[in-house]
Amino acid sequence: MEVVTLNIRDKKLENSRVELEIELPAERVEIEYKSVFDGIQKNAKVDGFRKGKAPIQMVERKYMEYADQEVAENLMKSAIVDAITEKTLNPISEPAYSFDSVRRGDPFSFKAVIEVYPTIELATYKEIHADEKVCNVTDEDIKDEIDSIRERYATVTKKDENGIIENGNLAKIKVKRVDEAQEDDNFKDYSIIVGKTKDDSALDKKIVGMKAGEEKEVEVKYPKDYHIKELAGEKVKYLVKIEEVSTMELPPLDDDLAKKANYESVDDMKTKTSEYIHNFVSTKTRGESKSQIIESIVKNCTFDIPESMVYAEMSAIYKKTKDRIAYQMGIPAQNLSDYPMDDFAEIMGMNPEDFRAKIKTEAEASVKTTLMLAEVVRKENLAVSEERFKEFVEKFAKGYGMAAEQVEEMIQKNNSRENIENELILEVAMDFLYDNAKIKKLKPISLQDLVRQQ
Repeated sequence: MEVVTLNIRDKKLENSRVELEIELPAERVEIEYKSVFDGIQKNAKVDGFRKGKAPIQMVERKYMEYADQEVAENLMKSAIVDAITEKTLNPISEPAYSFDSVRRGDPFSFKAVIEVYPTIELATYKEIHADEKVCNVTDEDIKDEIDSIRERYATVTKKDENGIIENGNLAKIKVKRVDEAQEDDNFKDYSIIVGKTKDDSALDKKIVGMKAGEEKEVEVKYPKDYHIKELAGEKVKYLVKIEEVSTMELPPLDDDLAKKANYESVDDMKTKTSEYIHNFVSTKTRGESKSQIIESIVKNCTFDIPESMVYAEMSAIYKKTKDRIAYQMGIPAQNLSDYPMDDFAEIMGMNPEDFRAKIKTEAEASVKTTLMLAEVVRKENLAVSEERFKEFVEKFAKGYGMAAEQVEEMIQKNNSRENIENELILEVAMDFLYDNAKIKKLKPISLQDLVRQQ
């Protein structure tokens, strides 16, 4: 078969797109017309002839307009494959085609705009400076967490109307902000265990001695590192109404309680609680340092991001947002699945344009991070070790109460190992960046301060 030479011109466009101008010679066009008409003739219905028996000349006259479209589509689809190979492109979306006309006996020219995998100019990614919080977990921290478990199984008894609020009581309250900076229209309902916070300026310390049915204004001074930025370092006045006061009788710390809470024994509860807190501290402190490192690298990289990548990530973020809101509302996620983004924003009391812009900003940051990490993987030849994969399997199995063998069988059945490794390799890259960074340990802080700064 004769090899057809294509005349191809390529031009780079923004957003990681390439425009290809492709011209096929008249001989190739004629071959395609003959092939299309051969196919049409077999099923053509022409007056005076049996199906498939009409002369080719009559078929051509009757079906030329249809054939023109078929020829154009066939030529574009076949030629684009050769053009992509010749120009060594890495497409990530279907081409968008355009052409002026196709005519038998003439060369055929068309354009195809295609998104390709983006290039990235990777900035320096080793020896990046980052701070890391230090939190030394104490025996008191572990005791507080175990007391929280005991509180979930406490016997709650409502006090009479004259019963005053004391430390350790459970108080149902209504709260609204009433200072000059902002006044809320409606009260919000809360249930709090009084005296749990260790900050003397906290709201629960302000209501000790009050009774059900009473209300008063209180002022709360928030620390400068408070996790809600709008409140950090501020003095805020609230109107507090006491709805109900109850005592809480905590169960004894024994094996019976431990088993109710799905532990084998008190010792097992203490050990696993300690492990949980230490893992939380390590994950949070290292995670924040990794975020600093990633942000520092990404801001110095040069990206040309395809719009399709951003839109796909926007869809993923939007779905996660809807799922989270549905969970918080206690409704099935599918109840919100069909809401368009603008309608959902209005339901949540947000400006649709602002909501869309916020999600787009998050999506662009996420795509840039993924592309940067992927480039680090490529440059450093990183891979997911078998040990790393087994750690994932064991963690997944533990989280869902399954045996590791069951998880491995499920992964094999669904052919999902490659997808899992595509996620894990990004974690490997983040660990690599962390291990090669210059980490400055900060002054130790308490567990309460670490949690509050989330």
